[in-house]
This record gives sequence, C-alpha cells and structure tokens, in this order.
Amino acid sequence: MAVHQKVIQTERKIRSAFIYLAETKGVDRMTVSDITKYAKINRSTFYAHYQDKFAMIDHFENQILTDIQNLMKNNLTDTMTYQDLSSGKPQTYPVVDKIIQYIDREFNLIRVLLGPKGDGRLEERVKQVLTEIIDADLFRLKGEMGMTKQIPANFAHEIIVSGLMSIIKVWLAEGNPESPKEISEIIMKTRYMSPFDILGVEE
Repeated sequence: MAVHQKVIQTERKIRSAFIYLAETKGVDRMTVSDITKYAKINRSTFYAHYQDKFAMIDHFENQILTDIQNLMKNNLTDTMTYQDLSSGKPQTYPVVDKIIQYIDREFNLIRVLLGPKGDGRLEERVKQVLTEIIDADLFRLKGEMGMTKQIPANFAHEIIVSGLMSIIKVWLAEGNPESPKEISEIIMKTRYMSPFDILGVEE
C-alpha cells in the first residue's frame, strides 16, 4: 500500500509540474530536467514512470481521449432528437453535461494541452474521436453515417465538431468564468441557433 501511495504521489507531482511548465514555458520548450526540478524528484524517478517527455504527454492525452470516448459511447442517440424550442430553452443532454463536468474536473490539464503553448495534436485527436462517435451513432439512428446532403460531409462534420471545440476552448482560455451547467446550456442553445440568431439580426 505504501509503495502504491508513493507512485500516486509521484504521478501527481509530475502532473502538477507539467501543468505549470506547459503554461509558463510551453510544451515544446519544456525539458525532463525542468519537470524533475519543479516536481522535486530525480531523473531516475521520472524515467521509472515515463520513457521521455513525449511518452508523458501521450499518457495524459490518451487518458483524456479514453475518458471522453467512454462518456460518449452509445450515449449520443438522444442528442440527435430535435427539440421544439417554442416552449423555451432546449433541455441539456446528459452526455453533454457529463463531458463538460469531466472537463471541469480536469480543467487545468486540458487547458494547457489545448492552449497556445500546448500540444496541437490533441485538438485534432479529440475532433477525430468526436467525428467517429457521431458517425457511429448516426448509423445506429439512420442506418447510414451521412449528414445533410446540402453540403459536403467534410464541411458538415467540421461545422458540428469545431463549433463544440470552439466553445470549450473559449471557456478554457477565460479561466472557467462560467459554471459547467452554463456551458452545457450555451452548447445546447447554439446547436439550435442560426448565424443570424447569434448576431441578433431579426427576420
């Protein structure tokens, strides 16, 4: 038990050091020496956990992607049911709430990884995961993976997925000014608003 607790404590130190250094120096400029110095551990301890800096980053990102996949898997069908907004604001979907709550729990780590000094690969990896899960749920719902026929599929995917990512990135960049519930509501509202609605232009 004591050994297990020590491993957990070391992981926390490495993670905290990574978050601080990613924000101050950036992922590219950060070194293993920086991490061990800030975490107050020796290099052999770091290498007992990770092969190198890149393996550490991959570990963090893979865990985030796995968690998001597990939250979303088989839970998107209800998000593809149209809501009539004439009676008021849309009801948030449980899967949206769960993902936003997860991001809130992992806020600092996800913020630095998706930030300007972070790892540009993560956003593309998240978008790819979202696209694959959306396609799978569309197939279950419609018997096919295609979206609207009015625009090419790659543009349709980009509009849906990038719209979600943009809201989350603004939230992360602003240092969590809104609650998870408020962000879920913003996501839901924007799913049903046209650009004219968002601009406040009346018909």
